[in-house]
Amino acid sequence: MRLFTAASATQVPGDSYDDREWATVLRENVKDGLVDYGHLSGHREPLDGYLATVAAVGPKSTPALFKSRRDKLAYYINVYNAGVLAAVLYEKVPPTMFRPGSRGLEHGYQMLIDRAVWTLRDVREAARTESLGDARVEFCLCDGAEGSPPLRDQSYRPDTLEEQLREAAQAAMDNARIVQVDHENQRLNVALVIRQRRAEFLDFYRRQTGSGSATLLNVLLHMSSNVRRQWLNTAVGYDEGALPFDRDLNRWRSPEQESP
Repeated sequence: MRLFTAASATQVPGDSYDDREWATVLRENVKDGLVDYGHLSGHREPLDGYLATVAAVGPKSTPALFKSRRDKLAYYINVYNAGVLAAVLYEKVPPTMFRPGSRGLEHGYQMLIDRAVWTLRDVREAARTESLGDARVEFCLCDGAEGSPPLRDQSYRPDTLEEQLREAAQAAMDNARIVQVDHENQRLNVALVIRQRRAEFLDFYRRQTGSGSATLLNVLLHMSSNVRRQWLNTAVGYDEGALPFDRDLNRWRSPEQESP
């Protein structure tokens, strides 16, 4: 299935790139890392406008607009997150985007991106490629689940990208769904996103620090804030463990909706 068609892309000239509509989507609908899909469903024009823009322009079809690695990486991160929101709306905001029998979020939907048909997996891999091994990019890609890295309420921008990567990693270290210390069982438990990309995180740490060896705890300490490092240091010598992945949709609910 295709979430966005070529016909829509013809409405946007291919000689400029502007992410202000995407910034509007994030500012108006993201609250505490969760998404107000109810509001987004009734005010989706900025999202559709941004998707029309990225359908017409991108690093491959309009390379003059994306000259630096940071230009490309910010583009792919934003496109991935926008594509996930479009998929959720396409499915009419289900309880989860991770359902048995489906092709999955990253393979089950197609979009017109950069004048070609892409899956969300294609976009994720492009972001990884442009990151040049910066594993922190994993914390910038939100796949619509409570257990995934939270969605930021600001667009990723080339001129602030390094700071945003650092902030995303620190926020992940502070997130109990991503990192937990279990003193009772002496285990350092981490989310699936870290376990699946463990080698990449270790390589990132070695390049950043010049160290010849690394443990997962070294990596987490390196990405943490000073306060969080003190807490993580209590896990020295602990075994590594896995946190369950919460597949529930990352849906924001008002206090009234949360009340029993």
